[in-house]
Parts: sequence; structure tokens; C-alpha cells
Amino acid sequence: MAKEIGFGVIGYGLMGTAHISGLQQLHHARVVAIAGPNQSRAQSAASKHNVPRAYTNEYDLIADPNVEAVIIASPDDHHHPQTMATIAARKHVFVEKPIALNVVQAREMHTAAKAAGVQTGMGFTLRWNPLMEKLHTMVEDGELGTIVSIHAQRFNKRLLGPAPTMEWRYNQSRSGSGVLGDLGSHMIDLAQYIAGPITSVSADLATTTTHALDAETQEKIPLLLDDDAALIARFASGAHGTISSSRVGSVDTHLPLGHTRFMVNGTEAGLVTDGILHATIHRLGHPPQPVNSGLPLDDADHAGILAFFGERMMRGFLRSIRENTEVHPTLTDGLKTQEVVDAAIEAARTRRWINVPQITD
Repeated sequence: MAKEIGFGVIGYGLMGTAHISGLQQLHHARVVAIAGPNQSRAQSAASKHNVPRAYTNEYDLIADPNVEAVIIASPDDHHHPQTMATIAARKHVFVEKPIALNVVQAREMHTAAKAAGVQTGMGFTLRWNPLMEKLHTMVEDGELGTIVSIHAQRFNKRLLGPAPTMEWRYNQSRSGSGVLGDLGSHMIDLAQYIAGPITSVSADLATTTTHALDAETQEKIPLLLDDDAALIARFASGAHGTISSSRVGSVDTHLPLGHTRFMVNGTEAGLVTDGILHATIHRLGHPPQPVNSGLPLDDADHAGILAFFGERMMRGFLRSIRENTEVHPTLTDGLKTQEVVDAAIEAARTRRWINVPQITD
């Protein structure tokens, strides 16, 4: 009988519970522990999902001999220490995006994982959409000709309205960047997945919402991180493009994930997709044609979409462990994205183009 892999999940929020649900749909995977700082919430999540152990100290979970692989779905400032502890314990590790607070941490995580020989995964959810995999294959097969440009957008409405509520991801000490590292990291990863490595960037980062309210005291808390980001990117292939992300995007606020648009222009054809459900191919002189995604998600809400992609994401991570082989996206891809994020922050600060260090697998 094939060996069952024991997983521990750090985090009991939306993404942590989504990963638990994904793992519990897989043969040969068993969630044996969950960890989070609030004892009642950790125990409640464990009971709800039939997880046998709940920890309030994540390092106790990492040390648990029944845990062979760790899913890190905690706030960004915990990614680096939790990942380094997991790697030191010679356990496989999956990290939610963005990989870390900054590129220095990301490089340390990547180097340590390579040296330890553990398998890794990154939470770039849209990469696991069969639709995006199909578009990647179409580009690789030359159906679009030479890629001229990529244009990617990811917006939501989280900071729209008169009184947004403060969250950890708006706190400068807990998140290394604002919307650029949050929603923007998805688009940066997709752009490099489709068109290859980004070699240089120019950027403008804006903070348009000045305050959020503390959920308990209703005190106004200043917001210092970017909530609207615009990048211009150059690719090693010779293509160029734009990547935009926003927490103050009013377009498509009726959709579960807000506005997502990904466009690839080639010398033979172009592709346009929402990155989730729909895509069309545009050939010169012909009307647009739909690309069949084969996705059973027409009526899915945010949680349903995450659950579908999440199951495929966890399946890939499990396969990497069972077959002892890299299944992308890995921490290498997380580092590649963080290199672009940090370069964009520097470009916005200095008002000039910044070269992006190139990472080899």
C-alpha cells in the first residue's frame, strides 16, 4: 500500500482552511495538525475539519514527528522564520504568496531549501487553473507567433468605501509591500510563466486610501503601503508589457475575485482571459474564438474557485513529495517574483528603470 504523507497547516484563515480542504480530497495525504496563535480558533478549525491535533505554537507543529510536510498560510512576516524552521527540520514546505517580506529573506529560503533537498511549493493559485496551463501550452507551441507584449491586471475593492477595516495585510511591519506583493505577485508570476523572465522594471506605487478603522476601537490607523500599483516590464525574450494591481478597483466588483485580465499579443494571434473562467483567441482577419477551459466553475463563489484550484495545487505539491521531483511553482518561482517586486519598489522610489536579478532553477 502506498505511504500516506502527514501534513501540518499553519494558519486557520481563508487560505489555511482552503488548503486543508484541498488536501482532504487527495488519496495518500492526511492533515494531522493545524496551528495558529488563538487556541479557541485553532481548536475550532481542527474540530470542523477533523484534524486530530491543534497547536498554538507553530514550532510545535513543525517538530511533530507525524508532520512530514508543512503548509504555511500565515501572515507574510511569519513566512521566513516558519519556512527556515521547517527546512531545518528536513521537512517539505509549501508557502503562501508572497514568499517573504523582501528579497533577502526570499533568497535565504530558496538557498536553504535547495541545500536541504526538500520539496517546495508556492501559493500562486492561478497557475493551477487548467485554462492558464492551456494558454501556456499554446504560447509554447507557437500558436501566437513571437510574443510582443503582455498586459496583466488584478483589482479588488477591499479599500474602497468611506471606512475600510484594518487588516494585517495593510500593516507595514507585517507585509513587505502592499497590493504589489499581494495581488500583484499573482500577475508577475503569470507573466513570467507565459512569457519568460522579466529583466527590468519601471514602476509607480500609489497610496490612495489614507486610513483604515481598527475593528474594535474604531480608531483611525494611517495606511502607508501601496494600494494601487503600475509596472512596466521588459522580458528576456524581447517582449514588454504592463502589470497593474489595485485594492481600490471599482471595475468588476460584482465578481467573486474582482477584476482579472490577462492579455498576450503575438505576431500571429492574441489571447485575452479573465484568468479564471473565460478566454478568447484573436487571429488576424478572423473573429474572436472562445478557448474551451473545461472548468466546472460557472456559478462558483470565491471559496468555490479557491477550493477547485486549491485541490489541484495540493495535488501537485503531494506529487512532488511522493515522486521526489520539483513540481512548479516552487520557492524558486516565489523568489523570481520577489526579485521583481523588490526591483519595482526600488524603481518607484528612484523614478528609474531597475534591472531584475536573474535566477536559475
